[in-house]
Amino acid sequence: MSLTLSEAAGAVQTGHGQPPALGLWSTADRGRTLVVHVPHKQNERIADISVNENSRSVLVEVVRIGVPGDNGARLVRSTRSVPLAAPLGNRRLTMTWDGAKVPLLQAVPAGGEDAQESAAERAKKELVTLIDTLEPGSALPSERVLSERLEIARMTLRHAVDELTLAGKVSRRRGSGTYVAESKLLCRITPDGLDLDPTSPGAGFGHVHVVRDVVEADEQVAADLGIDRRDLVLHIGRLLLVDHRPFGLVSRHIPIARLAETPGAPSALRWFSERTSRVDTRIQLSTATPAEARLLDLSQVQPMLAWHKIALDDKDTPLERTRVLARGDRVVLDLSGQ
Repeated sequence: MSLTLSEAAGAVQTGHGQPPALGLWSTADRGRTLVVHVPHKQNERIADISVNENSRSVLVEVVRIGVPGDNGARLVRSTRSVPLAAPLGNRRLTMTWDGAKVPLLQAVPAGGEDAQESAAERAKKELVTLIDTLEPGSALPSERVLSERLEIARMTLRHAVDELTLAGKVSRRRGSGTYVAESKLLCRITPDGLDLDPTSPGAGFGHVHVVRDVVEADEQVAADLGIDRRDLVLHIGRLLLVDHRPFGLVSRHIPIARLAETPGAPSALRWFSERTSRVDTRIQLSTATPAEARLLDLSQVQPMLAWHKIALDDKDTPLERTRVLARGDRVVLDLSGQ
């Protein structure tokens, strides 16, 4: 098929000149209309566009008119819509300008102030404006109140709150509601798990032992420690508190068989830790398990930062496994001492 769109009947071509550096294209009408955007010099304009297409390719041929003028004329963009006999689909698209091939890129509009804003994006902006007027730790209005105030559906509101939760702007508490995220805390990884900078905002930080028991190693603990599943390990768990509220969890697992190699003195754990020759650490984003979420008084969708450390002796034998789980919306890690 050959189609010619004429803009200037009887126009005379006056030379070739340099082809455009690139062309942009997009489709409309379910792929049956090809939209081409061509940046070119102001003293040139498009005279004709012809389209030749078959089952495998589409060729767009642009014929220009050159108007006498300064070669340094500024660039302008021309846009043309060209109907196709069949949807473009996966066919190869080629464009020429006065016979010279023009590199093509698919257009992906960046949007702007005039772009249509989704209800969820509008809700996020309204929520951020509200958050900026509240103190850290303050409760947001209920879902019903926010839905009515913003005039959006509750499902859309939940989506916006989910995104703000992941961004660390708000946090959810189980059965309580949504709260403005609290101040960030500078944290350091230590042999015991986590150390909070005493100059960080907040007071009353410390820890509470929530587990100190001998248990059977599960599959993951056994794999990390190089022992058999159901081998006995000492499990020590601590709940970290900031402003007297749950902030994170530290969980240590030590094989009983290897701990038995210590002299058995009251300082056995410290002596055992001193055998560490190196530490393998990995850090990743995570979520809390149901049990961890209950201890931390958080929703399971709350973003958490988890790091796993395996302490090894000078023979690369795993000595202990430490997992630290902390609220991702409040942590700023200091790795300068690592």
